[in-house]
Amino acid sequence: MGDRSGEEPLLAVDGLSLAFGGVRALDDASLAVGPGEAVGLVGPNGAGKTTLFECICGGLRPDAGSVRFAGLDLAGVPAHRRARLGIARTFQRVEVFGELTPVEHVLVAARAQDARSTLWQDLTGRGSPSRREVEEAMALVATVGLAEVADVPVAALGLGHTRLVELARALAVSPRLLLADEPSSGLDTGETAAIAALLRRVQRERGTALLLVEHDLALVRSAVDRVVVLESGAVIADGPFAEVVGDPAVRRAYLGRSA
Repeated sequence: MGDRSGEEPLLAVDGLSLAFGGVRALDDASLAVGPGEAVGLVGPNGAGKTTLFECICGGLRPDAGSVRFAGLDLAGVPAHRRARLGIARTFQRVEVFGELTPVEHVLVAARAQDARSTLWQDLTGRGSPSRREVEEAMALVATVGLAEVADVPVAALGLGHTRLVELARALAVSPRLLLADEPSSGLDTGETAAIAALLRRVQRERGTALLLVEHDLALVRSAVDRVVVLESGAVIADGPFAEVVGDPAVRRAYLGRSA
């Protein structure tokens, strides 16, 4: 479902179901993201979007169904191994370290991804980042528009800058797939437009596939190629943005409540 012209999907979610007590969070949900494709995942509050993200990343285990990434069944694969396979994410509630600078966030993420970097090396000082690592971190920080505050502790930055720090940290591991969870939450119109442009640029220039959860439909329209709509844990539409938002079922389930 949702793959392009018969192309093998990078991410294939098939028939995921998950219940918490008597509440069904996911109900036979399926979607696919092709290599380098940008897909929006939308729906009303409580539709199951973040739950689906957690199943993809390994934070939650579904009751039924499967998640495949680059042809590999991820059942039983822990979250840290999924990250090393090439899945990165950002969070709806920003999770950063206030005392670290943007460059330090990128360096920590990149070194954590490198299996050759060990805690023992870091503790003994022999694991200090090389000049090349610092230069690459600075280049990535500049890519997301944070060059002027590269060495400023994140605690001193505004929410817009902080969300860019989180995005830079996710990109530091050179992911094949980026899961972005409400990246515009709390941002003003200008900051939201900048995030949309950055996500599209990352997808096009780096070839990074994107699965974007977002309530701001203007951002979704400008940042993705295709939209998947969830309602009550089930996929009710999948297709081009204009086609999907014109679907009467989608308008009843989502647009009429949240747009």
